[in-house]
Amino acid sequence: MKILYYLTAHGYGHAVRASAICNEFSEDVRLIFRTTIPEKFFHEEVKRPFEYLPGQFDCGCTQIDSVRADKRETLRTYMRIAEQNAARLQEEVKFTRTHKVDGIVSDITPFAFEVACRAGVPSVAVANFTWFDIYEPYVREYPSFAPTLEKIHTQYQKADLLLDLIPSTGMPYFRKRIKIPPVAQPGRNRSGEIKKHLALDQDRRMGLIYVGELGMAGIRWGDLAKFRGWDFVGIYPLPGSPANYHLVDKTIFPYEDLVASAEVMVTKIGYGVVSQGLINGTPLIYLPREDFAEFPVLEKAVREWGHGYRLSKEDYQGLKWEGALEEVSRRERPKPAPSEGGKICAREIANLIRHSNPEKYVGE
Repeated sequence: MKILYYLTAHGYGHAVRASAICNEFSEDVRLIFRTTIPEKFFHEEVKRPFEYLPGQFDCGCTQIDSVRADKRETLRTYMRIAEQNAARLQEEVKFTRTHKVDGIVSDITPFAFEVACRAGVPSVAVANFTWFDIYEPYVREYPSFAPTLEKIHTQYQKADLLLDLIPSTGMPYFRKRIKIPPVAQPGRNRSGEIKKHLALDQDRRMGLIYVGELGMAGIRWGDLAKFRGWDFVGIYPLPGSPANYHLVDKTIFPYEDLVASAEVMVTKIGYGVVSQGLINGTPLIYLPREDFAEFPVLEKAVREWGHGYRLSKEDYQGLKWEGALEEVSRRERPKPAPSEGGKICAREIANLIRHSNPEKYVGE
């Protein structure tokens, strides 16, 4: 069975959950990733052979920083890519047929479903939101994008199945859906090993800071030093960071192990962060996210969980974290939530492809 997997390259969250799903496929499944996420990422995260063919077919959002999108530039960029997609549709269809692709999975590139429909292969959407959900409010300010938005809507409707990752925005335009519990890689609590590797005091608390590659301009990271009972770790350098912030090589300590080992994650919230927090029992300190339809849905889930601490943008950027850190220190750590989300997704994708071509998979 050969699967062509299109991935949005808006951050790494889509690729992280795709990796968790792909690691659950049976050995007979062959994968081709179609994305601009660096190939190196998949070599780090996917524990099986795969092919990689770079290509950009959507743009997500053009970010001003980690939490703010440039709406106008986002729509301009997407319209340009949509024109390119229209011109190369037949090329993608030919690629699908030539490489004997049995099914297409997309998270959450709309164009992929048009390719699948034209190529005559089944398609699966893996999503908790879509770019239709994100762009729809933008059109109120930029109505010239409306025809492109309608095209996106039509492309999503072509999907044979939505694996609806909970919590989600609902996405009522998909024809068929299966609700899926959180998808994330569970980690191992290796706090002692990490502290020993970094020569940290074993008695000090440890937090994980994740702000993404874009970072957050204007934060005086040097002020982390005021949290005397805490050490912080992360996978990206922070400008002006003090002695109690430590870079960790995720080839030595996988990111999911960092999440499971930290007593709190200081971050922006996306689906991946929320899922990792739930599955690893790691509380979250976070700030609001502007103009992104996914945020209210995720925040509702975090509030119901009871271990998320929302700060204002001013308090977050001003490192006024004392109250939240004290609350984390005072409370018992939440129990990790069990989830078979990745395994369920892999099973449902394979089942759809088999049922779409019963002659090929007879006896399986």
